[in-house]
Amino acid sequence: MDLQLTQKVVLVTGGTKGIGFAAATTFAEEGAQLIITASTEQSLQLAVSKIEASTGVTPDAYCCDVTSDSAVAKLTDTLTSQYGRIDVLVNNAAGKIPIGDFLNIDSQTWLDGWNQKLQCYVRMVQAVFPIMQKQGGGRIVNVVGTAARSPKASYMAVGMSNAALINFSKSLAERGAEHNILVVGVSPAGVRTERWQRLIQGRADGEGKTRQQLQAEIDATLPLKRMAEPKEIGDVICFMSSPRASYISGSIVTVDGNSTEGVFN
Repeated sequence: MDLQLTQKVVLVTGGTKGIGFAAATTFAEEGAQLIITASTEQSLQLAVSKIEASTGVTPDAYCCDVTSDSAVAKLTDTLTSQYGRIDVLVNNAAGKIPIGDFLNIDSQTWLDGWNQKLQCYVRMVQAVFPIMQKQGGGRIVNVVGTAARSPKASYMAVGMSNAALINFSKSLAERGAEHNILVVGVSPAGVRTERWQRLIQGRADGEGKTRQQLQAEIDATLPLKRMAEPKEIGDVICFMSSPRASYISGSIVTVDGNSTEGVFN
């Protein structure tokens, strides 16, 4: 299927690892004018070389701290000057959000956590939305974890921020409709990213198991007996960003292999 993304200007934040990198690679395969951002030059250079090697496409790369208003403003000014438009924004970059007993998390840590996830997405949209308005439309895809629908006391801040992003995505779709700006959320559950591999290795060491043993135990509890691969999420992001999904807006597309309980996904 031709996703009709050739030469579309696509901005993927946090595009050097995991889901962001997988989505960026698929956009490159589809012929998009790909732009990726990350917080370090080293990670950008490595991602660019990998995408170039696998697709033959050299993405443009910009270092940007999405927790900073000025950094995001500088980025979008640069992009509009160079490309004249932004057709797709994939909001994926986010920092650390506090976990653990909420009684032991002080107010400043909570606020810092919102800026590391929730406000990063809001900040990027506030910078890109006027550009899309001016050009007559665009697509915004927010990557939102399924913790939004699976409350856990030890994971409270993460779940709250993701729940807020679902509300934000739906509200933004209403705001964008009159300008032909379509907004969706893509909501993955467990994904075998580089970050996950590090986390599971730490858990395995603490439990006296090999990483492979612990992964097998986790997989056995899942309906499809495995976690998702990053590409499986990246492909969905790419489709939802394309003209082939031209009547989907305000939806949250759950990609979880049926691991999230409940009917309303």
